Amino acid sequence: MPDLQPGLQADLRAGLEAKAQSAGPTSSTAEQSRWNQISERGSLWGMRFTAWAYRTIGRRPAEVLIHGIVAYFFLTDAAGRRASLAFLRRVHATPEGKRVLGRPPGIWQSFLHYREFGLSIGDRLAIWFGGSDHFVYDINDEACLDRISTSGRGAILVGAHLGSFDALRALAARKKTATNVLMFTRHAERINTLFRELSPDEDTRVISVRPGSVDAVFEIKRCIERGELVAILGDRMEPGDQGHSASVSLLGDPVELPLGPYLLANLLGCPVVMIVSLREGPGHYSVFCEELAERVRFPRREREKGATELLALYARRLEQRATRYPYQWFNFFDYWGDDA
Repeated sequence: MPDLQPGLQADLRAGLEAKAQSAGPTSSTAEQSRWNQISERGSLWGMRFTAWAYRTIGRRPAEVLIHGIVAYFFLTDAAGRRASLAFLRRVHATPEGKRVLGRPPGIWQSFLHYREFGLSIGDRLAIWFGGSDHFVYDINDEACLDRISTSGRGAILVGAHLGSFDALRALAARKKTATNVLMFTRHAERINTLFRELSPDEDTRVISVRPGSVDAVFEIKRCIERGELVAILGDRMEPGDQGHSASVSLLGDPVELPLGPYLLANLLGCPVVMIVSLREGPGHYSVFCEELAERVRFPRREREKGATELLALYARRLEQRATRYPYQWFNFFDYWGDDA
C-alpha cells in the first residue's frame, strides 16, 4: 500500500484545525462527550476492582457483587434511568421492538436493561481471565472474516455499544489475527497494561487518539498493512468529532454520528465490516458480521457523501440489532438529546 500522500496529510491536519474552530457541540453530542469523560474516569478503577474480586473470591461471588453494583447504580443514576426508559420506549414503538419487549417499558424493564449490562461485565471478565474456551460463538457470516484473514490486508471493524465488543478478542485468537482497538483516551498505556495483566496470551492492543494529532492515522495504516484488524466503536461522538460527522436516522429521529471510520477506510483503501456480538444466554453469543464495503474508494470530491452513505447503512443495521436485543444497548445517557 502506498504511503499517505502529502495532500491527504494536509487534508487531515486541516480537518483537525476545522474541528478545533467549529461551533459548539449540540446538546446530544455534548452529553456523549460528558459521558465519555465520566466512563473513562471510572472504567479503569471498576475493571481493576472487579478483577480483584474475581481473583480473590471467585467468579460466582463476584457475579453477586456485580449485581449489587448494578442495583446501586440503578437506584442512584436518575439520568441513566431516564435514558434507559427513553430508549426502550423508542424500541417499543417499532413492530419488532414491541414483539421483543411485550408490555410497554417501565421501571422493571429499565432494571433488566441495567442487569444485562452487569451480565456483560461478568462475561467480559471471564474472557479476560482466559475463559473464552467456555463460550460458544455463532458467527452469522464467518466467510467474511475468513476472506479478510486470508487476504493479507487488514480491515476496519465498526462496532457499537451494543452487546459485547470483547468478542473481537476471541475471534482474533480463533483467526490468528491481531486486533487493535481505537480509543479516544489518555489512558491507552494503562488499558494496554491491564489487558496484558488479565489475559497475556490475547493479542489485543489499544491505539490512542489524541486531540490535534494525526499519529493514530499512521499507526492504523501500519496495522492495516500488516493485515491486522482495527476496531472502532461507531455509535458515539468522541471529543473533536463534530468536524467529521453526519446526521442519520436512528429509531425514528436524527442522531449525529462520526464519519471517521469510513473516511479512514477510504484513506487506506481497505474493507469496512460491521460486527456486533449479542448475548443469547450464559456463555452463548451470536456474532453478526456484515461487510459494509469490500474496499472503500470514494472520488475525492465525494468523500463526505460516500462516507455518509456508509454511515446510514451502519445506522440501519444498528437499529435492526438494537430492536431485536434492546436490553443490550449500553448507551445510558440522553442519546437523542431529548432532555434538552
